[in-house]
Amino acid sequence: MKASDIPQGQGVTGEIGGRHVAVYNSGDQLTVLDNVCTHMGCQTEWNAFDQTWDCPCHGSRYKKDGTVMRGPAMGPLPSLGFRVEDDGIVIE
Repeated sequence: MKASDIPQGQGVTGEIGGRHVAVYNSGDQLTVLDNVCTHMGCQTEWNAFDQTWDCPCHGSRYKKDGTVMRGPAMGPLPSLGFRVEDDGIVIE
């Protein structure tokens, strides 16, 4: 996944190194989250209209930074350590 492919103010989901990730680009920085809903393990999807990560399985919603907005999930999407190398996002 290339950092430059993520539009400012938007999020994308995908895989990096075999890991499901949710990446948000604030314009100033990237936020890289483990994209596994903490309720039942489904992958979230970016909701561009509401600017949230939404779980299609049971309706949990997360803020851009992974904080729970609405359950049934109780815990946040974990932040992942990363670095950008030659425009590629690398999980540490």
